[in-house]
Amino acid sequence: MRDRPIGLMISGSGRSGTTILSILLSQGENVVNIGQLRDVWVGWARDVPCTCGKSLTTCEFWGGIRAEAFPGQTAEEADRIDAGRRAFMTEAAGLRDWNAPDTLAHLAQAHPGFLAALASLLKTLVSRTGARVLVDSSKSPEFALACHLTGVADLYVLNLIRDPRAVACSWAKRKPRSINQRLDAWGQRQRRLTGWQAADGLHHRSLRYEDFTDTPQQTLSKVLDWVGEDLPSGVFETDRKARVSWARQHLFPPSNEKVLAELRTEVEVRAPSDWRAARHWPLHLKALMRSFPQGPAYVLGLDSPDRRLKS
Repeated sequence: MRDRPIGLMISGSGRSGTTILSILLSQGENVVNIGQLRDVWVGWARDVPCTCGKSLTTCEFWGGIRAEAFPGQTAEEADRIDAGRRAFMTEAAGLRDWNAPDTLAHLAQAHPGFLAALASLLKTLVSRTGARVLVDSSKSPEFALACHLTGVADLYVLNLIRDPRAVACSWAKRKPRSINQRLDAWGQRQRRLTGWQAADGLHHRSLRYEDFTDTPQQTLSKVLDWVGEDLPSGVFETDRKARVSWARQHLFPPSNEKVLAELRTEVEVRAPSDWRAARHWPLHLKALMRSFPQGPAYVLGLDSPDRRLKS
């Protein structure tokens, strides 16, 4: 048994299946899904809805976490912590080498208030849930770095990568005006995640979205085995169809809105294919150009296999 719990941080771009992946990974009693934790202070300040049917401040789970970690906290105080989070992430994004001890020491000294608040939140989550593994789907490498600096948990970063052409087509349906920004973020996060692997105490693996959707049951078993857990029996009815219990899921926006609205108890994991239609070629070309060189390398299968999940 480990002395410290594990933080499994799912990183990568949006529209890559992180929400459903986090839900399926957390069906066992030792694994708790904390959703997009980086947005919890905004969620408390705005009192957004939770999937349990209550608001985030009245939810038994998140309301209890807030009361213990930040007793008496007001919406304004939550906003101030979130401002500290954004300041940390902005500075971290501008630093070149996250593997260098001097860089990490500088960040810790420059943002003590936010990191202390994050450490308090993580410690409270661990103590109240009793979980061995906390699964976070914030996707942001900068937020994963902040969790790493708290030292509360052993950090396992799972870089979930989806074809940038598919990501572009998915964003085109939801926020067409933000496609350039989203594609730039795809490339920036891949450069960061592939370069941030040597920091002391960091565990890193990559997972191709297509591997997850092609063999979901086997892939989930590999991810859980990586963190020392097993996929509970009965989760999958077939190789693709899974039963989902929402009893221990307390998710909130901006996690995938469709998933949160539907709350399906049966999920068939299958990759959409409409993005491959020839009519999308201008968007495909843009995606490959803006994600160069990581995007084309991924499409051609030239990305390094040495850090992928092993069988």
